[in-house]
Amino acid sequence: MADATYVFDFDSTLVRVETLEVLADIALDGASDAAVIRAQIASLTDQAMAGELPFGEALRRRLALLPLTRDHVRALADRILDEGAPSVRKNLAFFRANAANILILSGGFREIIAPVAERLGIAPERVLCNDLIYDADGRVTGVDDANPLSHAGGKPQVIKALNLPSPVVMVGDGWTDAEVRQAGAADRFYAYTEIVRRPTVVAVADAEVASMDELLHAEGLTGRWSYPRSRMRILLLENIHPAAVERLEDAGYTVETVKGALGEDELIARIKGIHVLGIRSKTLVSERVLAAADRLMAVAAFCIGTNQIDLAAASDHGVAVFNAPYSNTRSVVELAVGVMINLMRDVPDKSAAMHRGEWNKSATGSRELRGKTLGIVGYGAIGSQLSVLAEGLGMRVIFHDLTERLALG
Repeated sequence: MADATYVFDFDSTLVRVETLEVLADIALDGASDAAVIRAQIASLTDQAMAGELPFGEALRRRLALLPLTRDHVRALADRILDEGAPSVRKNLAFFRANAANILILSGGFREIIAPVAERLGIAPERVLCNDLIYDADGRVTGVDDANPLSHAGGKPQVIKALNLPSPVVMVGDGWTDAEVRQAGAADRFYAYTEIVRRPTVVAVADAEVASMDELLHAEGLTGRWSYPRSRMRILLLENIHPAAVERLEDAGYTVETVKGALGEDELIARIKGIHVLGIRSKTLVSERVLAAADRLMAVAAFCIGTNQIDLAAASDHGVAVFNAPYSNTRSVVELAVGVMINLMRDVPDKSAAMHRGEWNKSATGSRELRGKTLGIVGYGAIGSQLSVLAEGLGMRVIFHDLTERLALG
């Protein structure tokens, strides 16, 4: 809904970190008790965000554990832009286009939030957060006690005081965000779980969203995609290269992998709810499989051929099929060159003799490729590339193809 007011939490929502935990890493660098204090701060954060400890108490107890200074705060502010939540960084256009309808509401600190708000195009007056108090030497002594956000129940109080027009949409990961909805200060609350998922918060939310793309889709807003990538399931079989898995996951898709091929019945059982199926040459995608695929949009063959896929049935079911006809062209060409060299040097016979314990040092019958003529039948992707490598080795190349082809080299 374009006329809604969107209220975003900061820590573990707009950014992928908890501010006080990162400040602890900075302030305690080199301290002998750093690990113990970090663990205490993380525990207090989790308790507060799960609703097990009043936020104001958790905030003050965490600050009391840290020897924070202005320099520590500035150090985090200087690098906070690098900590943006992945899907938030990819949807900057939404924030900038709707900045007048967006608020940042956080128990965090203004110095840390300000750079992110500026990047998102959100005006300083639309950032509602805590302000740190420093002594004359730049040491943090606490927060402004007059600010409701430094106390339990502060977020609902602040939003109610603004008297915002409905609908008000609260988005965040913690219990203090859920309290805004429970207090009636927001019309909807989305538990934001891209960075961390807190079951107690999800349980009271109107809905759970795992990315900005899901939030925009749920609100009927235009985002990067017409459908959230995180809701699209991809099943990859037969040891698809980890680099492919990594790239798909980085793009936001939900990826499942299986080491080997699946039989027809196994694939039918696994394919329900799958949007994209990735296979190699051993998995058969039959008409039965396609009929059982209730959400399948595409089959990606990570190989050259498509004989293992019923293309007619795929077309009937509206499933696109992609293959990779040039995926191992170079590999085949290099293998062909290697085999030619082996044969010209009589390597197979000499290797067999060596394995019998016979050392034949003679070069009789061995030849170089240079100056020889190579005949290629079929001048396609493999044949044409083989001709280039062969000419580079000094061979004369002739070829035959049923189609008229331009000679390379």
